[in-house]
Amino acid sequence: MSENEKSLRAAVIALAGYRAGGGLSALDEIESYWRRQVEANGYIPSRAELDPRGFSRALSNCFVAEAITPRHLRLRLTGQHLSDVMGMDMRGMPLSALILPDSRPHLEQLISESLAGMTRPVRISLFAPPRFGQPALYGGMVLLPLRDEAGAPRRMLGAFATVGKPGRAPRRFRILGAGEVDRPETTATGRPALRVIEGGLSARV
Repeated sequence: MSENEKSLRAAVIALAGYRAGGGLSALDEIESYWRRQVEANGYIPSRAELDPRGFSRALSNCFVAEAITPRHLRLRLTGQHLSDVMGMDMRGMPLSALILPDSRPHLEQLISESLAGMTRPVRISLFAPPRFGQPALYGGMVLLPLRDEAGAPRRMLGAFATVGKPGRAPRRFRILGAGEVDRPETTATGRPALRVIEGGLSARV
């Protein structure tokens, strides 16, 4: 088994067990809050309509970003977890700074599709490869559209969380899988459904 295959297998195990350890539960909390706003109002919320008390336990994992082009987001507000993993204040920086260069086109595609009108969450499975002083790090991100004054999705409420020890900062991640989701799929044990796909991992995280 190659090192890459071992890393993907480890990612499956780490991500499948996150509910028991709560490593990525912040994604669920923020997504659930966003869904409640959509269901209550019939439309995606604006940044002004967000009430942090609705996702207070996940504040350190959340961020707010705005579109600077149809394919790029700039971070405006960031939680402490993102700063800790990157080793710097990420406010004002592009969201792509978190992602390894070979995965940035994929991120740009996801941003473009979401800003073009998707009204459901986009879940992203992440993996930071091990290097000296940096153990393998698994994580996830969710992007939730926010409407502007004209009703268009020009901002994003996001959440970022990891499983494992970050090690030496900064850490940058490869996208293992991503997609638009209605509801997180779970197995009979209550864990997220995961499936290995060609070139990476597809997961509801």
